[in-house]
Amino acid sequence: MTEHVAHEGGDSELTLEELKAEQEVLREKAERKRLEAFWWGAVIIWAGLVFFADYLGVLPNIREAGAWSWIFLGAGVFGLIGAVIRVVSSDLPNPTGWDYFWSALFLIIGASGFVGGGIAFPIVLIVIGLAILGNVLFRRD
Repeated sequence: MTEHVAHEGGDSELTLEELKAEQEVLREKAERKRLEAFWWGAVIIWAGLVFFADYLGVLPNIREAGAWSWIFLGAGVFGLIGAVIRVVSSDLPNPTGWDYFWSALFLIIGASGFVGGGIAFPIVLIVIGLAILGNVLFRRD
């Protein structure tokens, strides 16, 4: 016998299994928002530290890399590290393709100030490709 539960959103009834699946989707969405807020907080702190170091004159001067190159590089690294942590953690939702896309974009923008866009692009593609392969190999279902 299948147990039916009244659904808040309308007149239809959901089975208990459907209700549990819906709750899991909502829980995962909330967790993704929490992780996104954590990433933004970390990037804003990183940007503040970079601008402060630049103001004090202690920001390392590598090729044409200014404060914004350091900020974008840090944002990409934070995103990539976050994706790897989410792959190996059983408590966190798996990263999406967008997580890798944004990490790659920020890494390319940031790294191009250090090594030039011609070499930064292929290096970042290799790193992101390795991260995606790791995601596939170590993904939990």
